[in-house]
Amino acid sequence: MHYIRFLKSPRIVGMGNEKALVAKITVTTDLGESFLAADLGICVDVVEEDGESVLGPGREYVWKGREGMRSLEVSVSMRKVRKVERVRMVVAAKGEAYVGSFESVLGIGERKGGILGGVVTVRSMEIDGYTGYPIGTGLSERVFSSSIRNDLTEIHIWEETGESIARHVWDAGLVLSSYIASLPHITNSPLPRLPILESTLSSPLPNILELGAGCGIVGITILHTLRSPTRILLTDLPEATEILSRNTSAPILSLLPSSASKISHQVLDWSLPLPSNVAATKWDIVFVADCTYNPDVVPDLVTTLARLADANQEVKVVVAMKIRHESELVFFDLMKESGFVVIEKGIVPLPVLGEDQEIEVFVFGCGGEASQKAA
Repeated sequence: MHYIRFLKSPRIVGMGNEKALVAKITVTTDLGESFLAADLGICVDVVEEDGESVLGPGREYVWKGREGMRSLEVSVSMRKVRKVERVRMVVAAKGEAYVGSFESVLGIGERKGGILGGVVTVRSMEIDGYTGYPIGTGLSERVFSSSIRNDLTEIHIWEETGESIARHVWDAGLVLSSYIASLPHITNSPLPRLPILESTLSSPLPNILELGAGCGIVGITILHTLRSPTRILLTDLPEATEILSRNTSAPILSLLPSSASKISHQVLDWSLPLPSNVAATKWDIVFVADCTYNPDVVPDLVTTLARLADANQEVKVVVAMKIRHESELVFFDLMKESGFVVIEKGIVPLPVLGEDQEIEVFVFGCGGEASQKAA
């Protein structure tokens, strides 16, 4: 998967009829380790605060990946844009590469014939229509629609701008979220079946914990997908607190406060003992997405999972990963040493322009029952 990102937040420059909304973008992989090497049509629009209502003529560009492009200056003239107090910029891929739904991430639904690869749309923060300056800095928004429980739902995820890898949407988290949202319709799709995961998620009032939540896309998707979770707790280091607070607020979730109250977040450092409230809770399922890329922290991650299993030997651990290097495989050795067994595995294709990749989803159990199921 590739992602359009703002390298410079949009702002309005110029005077009178010469005013334009300008920004600098890039098209890169989730970790920013490589740029899109294919040519790609891009649409740039000025929209209202809702991020959808177009205010005037947009502009089209070509990302010249074959020529080694790494960034692109984009602008839209404000001369024919309807004047409003606040505007936003939306940058999206044209044609089959456009990704705006969980179904398009997985290459199903409206793209039943499959896709060559996807590029995820980005929306800017609000820009003051009169001063031209951004209202806030450092964030952009991803929006994914999905027919969850036969209702069209939008998942809104804010992330950091720029080229850093922290607090961005990553491939495994996005694919796992898309997979979970597809579960009500999975019988009509080519996706792998994970019956134990499905059964655990559909159990009455499950307690759900996410480690290394980042922007929170997995837990937030679960909140929208499940009918009756008891509690969803997203955890990460202190650096993620601000973005998790934003993404789990009732207005961003587009849910009533009573529903939004089922999801919360807190700091959980794998190198420290479990917080008392986490240790005292019997968690039914623990989600871990895109957390094994750094082998230096894997021992602490596995130790944390083992501590959680001490409180509930029936806990299921769901791990989604895109294996980027062989050193990540130490995770499986350490999990085995800690008594965890893989009881389910599914491979979800990840179409990427220029190559084929995949996300692996593992469901781990622990104790004798898990060993019997694995056998």
